[in-house]
Amino acid sequence: MESPQIRPGSVPEAANDPRVLAYFRNSAQGNLAVQLVVGLGARADRLGVTAPDQIEGNQGMLLSIPCPDPALLDRVSTLCRDLGAEVHRRRG
Repeated sequence: MESPQIRPGSVPEAANDPRVLAYFRNSAQGNLAVQLVVGLGARADRLGVTAPDQIEGNQGMLLSIPCPDPALLDRVSTLCRDLGAEVHRRRG
């Protein structure tokens, strides 16, 4: 497994937003979900993506999507489920 990449710079504040964790068995659906959730209002700079090459079996995609308000949390969860993801919610 490769070492994680570390970006230089300080983080001014830790984000404690609730997140939706979505596992897509098909990475093409995960790529579509990234585009759609950013369109719904999720912050792209806080979106976590685990690519297929970092997952055992080199298949699928895991997304960690920040949702600062409950309405966005519900819309993102529904969207990911409709695209075929296994969805879990995590509090910040």
